This record gives sequence, structure tokens and C-alpha cells, in this order.
Amino acid sequence: MSIFKVNGAELPPPVSASWSIADLSSAESGRSTRNGAMSKDIIAQKRTLTFTWGILTLAEASRVAQLCKNKGAAVYLTYPDILTAKTVKGRFYTGDLTGGSYIIPNASDIYINGLSCSFIEM
Repeated sequence: MSIFKVNGAELPPPVSASWSIADLSSAESGRSTRNGAMSKDIIAQKRTLTFTWGILTLAEASRVAQLCKNKGAAVYLTYPDILTAKTVKGRFYTGDLTGGSYIIPNASDIYINGLSCSFIEM
């Protein structure tokens, strides 16, 4: 059971999940040319989550790809937020979906290792 969902559908549990938050500053932010003092006017904060999955069957990797990229880049992601310590749902766009490497032990079995996708808050 995964704690991460895209548009209400559970994602397979990733082997790695990173979280970051970025400050978006106004055009007035920056360093003074007189004394070098920093002025920072934060207008918003946006999160980025990056997931990497271990070995998935080709069908599992295809399902992840379809959840992340099949109908455009905008999705609703449900995740445990580090800043608020709550499970939240937010609107994100997906970055590149990277396929990792193929593992082909025989002609009838195909696995994908290292599938990765970033979710950037809109």
C-alpha cells in the first residue's frame, strides 16, 4: 500500500522519495548596490517531490507512466507534507519521466529499474 496517489490512484511505493520547498521572490528582491544588504520579498512557496522506483514489471512501469504523463502534465498528488506534517492533496505538473534501465532476463519477461519522475507544485 502506497501513501502517494496521483489523481486518486495509488502509485507503487517508491524506493526513494525526496521533498523540497522553494521560495519564489518578487522582482524587488535582491541585494542593495549601496551596502550589499539582502532584501527578500517571498511571494509564494512551492514544493517539488521526486520519486524513484526500483524494479517494476513492464506493466507496472506503464501504469506509472500513464498516471504521470498520459493526459498532459497536470495532476493532483496526494502525499505526506513535511512542512505541515499532514497528508495533503495539491495540483502539480510532472517533470520528465525517466525510464531507468531495462532488465530482460528472457524473451517473455521485461522489467524496468530506476523509473523516476518529479512533481512540481503549480
